[in-house]
Amino acid sequence: MMDAISQGAWPSHATELKKTRYPLQMYEQALQKRATQWGYGGYVSLPGVAAGVLVRSSARPDITKGSNFVRIMDPCGNFFKTDGMRRLCDIADKYAYGLLHLLSTGGDLEMLGIPTENLKPAVDDIVHLGFDVGSTGDDFRTSEECIGPAKCDLPLYDTLGFRAAWYKRFLDDVQYPRFPHKVKCKFSGCPNDCVRGSQKADIFVCGVFRDLPLIDQNGVRAWVEKGGDIGTVCSRCPGGCLNWDTKAGLSIDGDSCLRCVYCINKIPGVRPGGDRGVAILVGGKLRGKYGPMLAKVVVPFMKAVPPDYKEVFDLIEKITDVYDEHARKKERMGDFLLRIGPSEFFRLIGVPLSSRLFAQPRTNLFYHWEPEEIKDERISATEPGQGPN
Repeated sequence: MMDAISQGAWPSHATELKKTRYPLQMYEQALQKRATQWGYGGYVSLPGVAAGVLVRSSARPDITKGSNFVRIMDPCGNFFKTDGMRRLCDIADKYAYGLLHLLSTGGDLEMLGIPTENLKPAVDDIVHLGFDVGSTGDDFRTSEECIGPAKCDLPLYDTLGFRAAWYKRFLDDVQYPRFPHKVKCKFSGCPNDCVRGSQKADIFVCGVFRDLPLIDQNGVRAWVEKGGDIGTVCSRCPGGCLNWDTKAGLSIDGDSCLRCVYCINKIPGVRPGGDRGVAILVGGKLRGKYGPMLAKVVVPFMKAVPPDYKEVFDLIEKITDVYDEHARKKERMGDFLLRIGPSEFFRLIGVPLSSRLFAQPRTNLFYHWEPEEIKDERISATEPGQGPN
């Protein structure tokens, strides 16, 4: 089957794979059985390297007993210098299969197929190039950020600078496991969340803005005149806050606007507001004891001040300290939050509860909040017995 895949005028990954030291029979078996013949094997203890080395177990030890690989932390934005990448390829050719898993879902680079006797010299050469090895075990995993200001025009904070500062602050926790379980951090420049932080990150830093979107009425009108479907955009606004008038132009109801950037994505004349910062969310994951979870908002808005982002990092450190002290072994952040409850979690991290953090508005009319129970002045102004809708 490998030979059949190699035939034809098109470029073939099988042809390229034959040029490496990869055990081709493993791939042939995977094609025949329609399932990978590699399994998770665990972490490898390597003197002088606290984290970053793993092994894949083999379902066919008669072909190969296993495969070690090393996780390398990639530069911010994945901007590798060509010289550095070529030298990494040389190390892969010298010590491993000659294959690189370039940019995994966790945002790192993996060098595949390193024999056990080659692990230490391979890691030494990688570190000598200026790259760090880590992100395995119960530690901070390699963080992932959107490309932000390097390419996109929507980021509400500098995700690349933020990630570089994050590594300077937390590198020890990436390389030396100390938490009850792994902690994944992702940084998205806006609520579009291109890194899927709300779905996959134990700690998610998302760019947000507090004021209303800025509207260039001339730009909106030009888009409408060119055929832009303003009616559909207004009807599909998640907050139902958009209104289009042919004379007055586009208006936004500030009380209903969710700052979700839907209108910003659809209409060229609408841009994010100027009062910008980040929201901190925790508990997102795809796997774990209780299954998939979306991240929960801890702080809806705080300023992200470069170059050290001290206020944000101090809160992240407080969250991980509480998690480290109170979570059970192999309990993800989301499972920990579900077990102790939001009220206890907020008390432990020292963040006051806010009515702005509820998951959804009240839907059962038989339950009411009295004004004296609500500290938020705007919500407390509702009539007695009604509470927020």
